[in-house]
Order: sequence, then C-alpha cells, then structure tokens
Amino acid sequence: MMRTVIVAALFAGASAFGVLPTATTSRHSTALNEFLTAEERVDQITRWGDIRAMTKEEATANLTAEDLETYTNYYSEVRDGVLKMEELAKEMMKDVNKAEGAQPKTKGQRKRDLWAKKQHRAACNEAAAEAAGGWEHI
Repeated sequence: MMRTVIVAALFAGASAFGVLPTATTSRHSTALNEFLTAEERVDQITRWGDIRAMTKEEATANLTAEDLETYTNYYSEVRDGVLKMEELAKEMMKDVNKAEGAQPKTKGQRKRDLWAKKQHRAACNEAAAEAAGGWEHI
C-alpha cells in the first residue's frame, strides 16, 4: 500500500508540469513530421501493439532489422526506467523503515528523554531571558 502511494505521488508530481508546446517551424512537410490519416494511425497502433506484446525470441524471428532495432530500444528504455524506479523506491523505503529492527523504548527511557527535553527547554529560555537584558517574560 505504501509503495503504491509513493509511486502514485511520483507520477502525479511528474505529470503536474504538463506537456511542453511543440515549436512551430515554417519548414515543408517531410516524412518525419508528416500527418498520418486515421486509417494509417490505426494500422500503426495495432501493429506496434502486437510488436510490443512479442517476446524477445518472437521479435528476433519475425521482425525486420529496423523494427527489431526499434523494439530493442523501446524495451531497453522501459527496463532502465523500471530499474531506476525500483532503486528510487528502495531509497525511499529506507527512510520509511528507519525504526525497523530498533528496540522499542522502555517507559523509564521515555521519561528520561522527556526530562532531558524539559531541562534543555528551561536552559534555552533562561539564556534567552539573559540575552534580552534581564526580562524574564517578554
């Protein structure tokens, strides 16, 4: 549950910045920025959906060299992203689980800690009163 909350917070933070607007240029249309029709987009979307579902062996056997390179690059980026997120989650869990393995304080230790805190506060208040010129209460 805690990990889900942490990952959801990371995604929410990243999406809060929105999508940057694309720069408009006066260049003529090339094959790289050509507008595809709806039918071509549907074909490409279904094709790449099928390709992403392939295993590495199926992709090696069935895809062209260009598609295999794209497939390999896509999965290497996804794998790197997942590994980075796992590492980040482990680092974050170290902060969450600091108390794990530590013995709980006894009632006497809690009382000694509270007494030390009160003594420290009283000493600080006394030092502040002396620095204010002898005024005990301001």
